[in-house]
Amino acid sequence: MPTAPSPSGAVVADLGSHALATAEFLLGPIARVLGDAVTVVGTRPDGKEGRRVVEVDDLGRAFLRFANGASGSLEANWVATGRKMQHDFEVYGTKGALVFTQERFNELHFYDVADRQGRRGFRRIEAGPDHAPYGLFCVAPGHQLGFNDLKAIEIAGFVEAIAGKRPEPFGFGAGQRIQQLVEAIQKSAAEERWVATP
Repeated sequence: MPTAPSPSGAVVADLGSHALATAEFLLGPIARVLGDAVTVVGTRPDGKEGRRVVEVDDLGRAFLRFANGASGSLEANWVATGRKMQHDFEVYGTKGALVFTQERFNELHFYDVADRQGRRGFRRIEAGPDHAPYGLFCVAPGHQLGFNDLKAIEIAGFVEAIAGKRPEPFGFGAGQRIQQLVEAIQKSAAEERWVATP
């Protein structure tokens, strides 16, 4: 039997926070949410040869309404069998579409409606030295950046922001914003209604 959504945010706070940050980076502020949170695995071993009740949700979803009129959805899932690092996004518009999955970290798929008939389809754009700062890690195309390279890029940007060489795009205020979105989704799931975001 599903339990009530966790006040901590559980899977939405853990995995969904990254999806929320990506969504607002790509499409701007989220204005309203309609959340759903489910505890799929109801009990777990307690380490003492017994079982204990799971008090957090392990599957969270939300419909999103953006301030600019766009709409979307997200899912955060601790029980998605077979997935390793599926941080994906798909954006569809009147002029084209973008598709990305972190399980294929160095690829972006782009669709352009301006392509002529018979030539339409998603094209794969592979990361390479033309996409800074890729060239600092791999000097030739066809080699992939990895997760550790991504962390080095993030830390370098953070150090440059501390040194005053660039703005910090995701500071404490942005982190607070994501926490507010997580809490709005949890409130929506608990109350089974759309919730406006701060």
